[in-house]
Amino acid sequence: MMNTSSVRNIYKLVLFFCLVAAISSCKSSKTIVSNDGSVVSKTHDQVVKDVLSAETDYKTISGKISLEMISGSKTSGMKVNSQLKIVRDEIIQLSIRAPFINSEVFRVSITPDSVYVIDRLSKKYAVENIKDLEQERGIQFNYNNLQALFTDALFIPGKSRVVASDYNTYDISMNGGKYHLETKDKTGLSYRFVIDPNDRVSATHITAKDGKYSLRWMYSDFVKESASLYPTTMEANVDINKKKVKLIMSNSGLDFNKELTVDNSLPSKYTKVSVLDILKNYIK
Repeated sequence: MMNTSSVRNIYKLVLFFCLVAAISSCKSSKTIVSNDGSVVSKTHDQVVKDVLSAETDYKTISGKISLEMISGSKTSGMKVNSQLKIVRDEIIQLSIRAPFINSEVFRVSITPDSVYVIDRLSKKYAVENIKDLEQERGIQFNYNNLQALFTDALFIPGKSRVVASDYNTYDISMNGGKYHLETKDKTGLSYRFVIDPNDRVSATHITAKDGKYSLRWMYSDFVKESASLYPTTMEANVDINKKKVKLIMSNSGLDFNKELTVDNSLPSKYTKVSVLDILKNYIK
């Protein structure tokens, strides 16, 4: 059984997982795009500008996502279906559905100020303030950073947007035919973005100063539709004190910029608990 500290750390990562489906393919015609090859020589500022220009532009994202979580040394895990809804800068919601009957069994919603979790199996719910979670660990990581991570975008820890005055925040190097952009927050947490020849983020690495915690988020199977180039597969690898978890994400058809209605209501007859109390039922 994991101790409370380990479960709390994994809780933060589960929140990441619940949002990971932010990018995948749309239902109309798509072209597979290779990201092989090497990047070309550029100035420091041009590297950052080109990455920002290549990011997918959207107002909403919605659709069905297949999730597979694999723990430890296992090679496969249980797959579940989910429904994703994202309204840019407002809310990211993932609803886990029961097989065959397609009814909701678990829901996570994240807004710029709060996290909402509903566990319909145990008839419990939880609401926690994001700023409290940030202050608890002193990590400069906000809603906009999460949104950028899940939409294959560049970000600065604790900031809502990357602007021209931020460009020098990144240390830029070239390795393996790709650019590597690295920055750190005030705690020493390292954020490294790997940029492919198409100016897209192909991997994001977040590593603690002491090496006890790391998150490796990889983007692959890029496709082009209209003017948008985006990944249809994501893989998140988490290592906490040598405890490893992998999440593989795939899509069954997402829509961009569709009008959405997002239900963020809470069940009045459920018992209110902490998010940690809910997750203890699923993380052993």
